Amino acid sequence: MDSQYAVLDCLQRNDKLTQRDIARYTGLSVGGVNLLLKKMVLKGLVKLEKVNGRSLRYILTPQGLAEKTRLAYQYMQSTYRQIVKTGRVLAEVVAERPEPVERIIFYGPRDEVLGILKIAAGNLHIKHATASCAADLAGIDGRNTLIITWQAGEEYQPPPGIEGVNIIDRL
Repeated sequence: MDSQYAVLDCLQRNDKLTQRDIARYTGLSVGGVNLLLKKMVLKGLVKLEKVNGRSLRYILTPQGLAEKTRLAYQYMQSTYRQIVKTGRVLAEVVAERPEPVERIIFYGPRDEVLGILKIAAGNLHIKHATASCAADLAGIDGRNTLIITWQAGEEYQPPPGIEGVNIIDRL
């Protein structure tokens, strides 16, 4: 999700956080948080308040809360569009197979893309399993099995005898 959203979310949850705390919670660098906070203060999304001579408090303004809501809505719309598009491509990939596909294995890291693929497969009523390493594929019967990956490189190539498609190449 957007870095600005992550910082706004932190500030909404706790306005007593330091830049270092925000960096730790968001995964951003302290310098990145500092830069974002300066920009958000200029935009009126965050207000600075001096607590004492050395400490500042960052307060989310009503405009900042509205921006956080807008960013969340935009993210949800984008994710929904991606699920629909991925479902369409997944249906095309399955339909192109000369033999019926009985099982799909999603082969890659457990990340947001896997989540989108699982939702798309569920919407299409396609049986699926997941594999995150080559050992998970040991002993798989390649007949009527299709491996879908979303990663480039050797690490996530299907084993010999099992057909594989990189879904990112098709999106």
